[in-house]
Amino acid sequence: MIYRVKKSELAFNVISVPVDFLMIFLAASLAYFFRYKVETLPVLFDLSYLQYLQLILIAIPFLLLLFALNGLYAQKSTHGIWREFLKIAGSVSAGLMIVVVLFFFNKNLFPSRLIILMSWIFIILFVSLGRSILLIVQREMLSRGTGRHRLVLVTGDETNPISREIEQNAVLGYEIVADIKYSDDIWSKVEEMHRRHRIDELLQADTKLGNEQVLNLVNMCENLGIKFNYLPSILESHRANIEIDVIGNMPVIRLQSTPLDGWGKVIKRIIDVIVSIFGLVLFSPFFALVSMIIKFDSRGPVFFHQRRGSSFHSFEFYKFRTMHADLSEGSEEGDRIRRELEEKNARLGPYVKIKNDPRVTRVGKFLRRTKLDELPQFWHILRGEMSLVGPRIHMVKEVEKFESSDKYKKIFVIKPGATGLAQLNQFTNPELPFEEEIKLDLFYIENWSVKLDLYIIAKTVYSLLTRRISADY
Repeated sequence: MIYRVKKSELAFNVISVPVDFLMIFLAASLAYFFRYKVETLPVLFDLSYLQYLQLILIAIPFLLLLFALNGLYAQKSTHGIWREFLKIAGSVSAGLMIVVVLFFFNKNLFPSRLIILMSWIFIILFVSLGRSILLIVQREMLSRGTGRHRLVLVTGDETNPISREIEQNAVLGYEIVADIKYSDDIWSKVEEMHRRHRIDELLQADTKLGNEQVLNLVNMCENLGIKFNYLPSILESHRANIEIDVIGNMPVIRLQSTPLDGWGKVIKRIIDVIVSIFGLVLFSPFFALVSMIIKFDSRGPVFFHQRRGSSFHSFEFYKFRTMHADLSEGSEEGDRIRRELEEKNARLGPYVKIKNDPRVTRVGKFLRRTKLDELPQFWHILRGEMSLVGPRIHMVKEVEKFESSDKYKKIFVIKPGATGLAQLNQFTNPELPFEEEIKLDLFYIENWSVKLDLYIIAKTVYSLLTRRISADY
């Protein structure tokens, strides 16, 4: 389906986990109360609530895992309450079957079969109640305009019923920003709308478009970080990673260019927060020491700051100053020297890497070689402006050069990183060709995983501790 996880949806996804935990706990406790405090049947095996509680706390994580495997943590407003109920019932029933099998092999594992049956019924009812409340709240927010996906429709000469379906049903979670026809200048139109409205998704609903035209839309969306969706007719094999769902009664196929979305984004953010806090605490003595060394070595501020990021997301970027203050980027003399040095660019590509830069101070060379000048990036990571792992961060004026070529735009669809595959390769190959760096960044975007992030982090630490990094740049 055409669905991109926004902050509000991520919030509901995350909240649903503790809500499910609470509902399962309450349901199981109620089953115990009915069996041992209300039920008139004789109790053959006495079981204290504390013993029962220990069993429940062991069982709940396994039940939550079954929920996850059954897709219950992809909370969407388009999922009806009845559909959620069926998934919950199926997951809880699967859990019950596991308990039954275990009970068959070990009858002393759980002394009461009746309490298992009551727990099964109560858990389905309680979890369904919790999910119903979440869905009602989410749909109420959507009806008020909060959390809707901004959508561009590409339609043909005939009015497509999906447009009417979306406009008449607010709980589907979409706001149509524009309904346009395909034209030769569609790229510039959508890009301009993306700058003004921050488009989330594009739906190609004109099934008469040719393959070349549709592929042009796919490339445009990938480069702009917009989710591409289309009504099935062509392009069925463009990507293996597809999801199929419905909007109302219309089948829709979604192409996903990176796994770094939804829960992947949550996990990556959690890792970023934990590591950045740890890094800021661990390296706090170095912040004071480096600051004093910079002040003793040359006149000027301790930190250098500059606008960096992409055309869709930029921020004031800080690092320890490594150049003479009067020759840093932004100063008249510094910019004049840079223009001269750009003619001696060590690499071909949209941006410049200057070799043997005379503007760098003695201490600056050491800070660059050891990467200590980049310690303030932990602050940007904690603030969510950067990630621990990702593509290299660039100056805004360099980004403009990237945007002159469509094949480079895609590296800006995720946050820049303090380290990454490209940065890692440049430890041993400072003159890594620009095209190879882009290939590494694109590979990371399309093949992200927690395992890959952990590998890059570990490899970066190892390289910093054991290898001599070139100080020429």
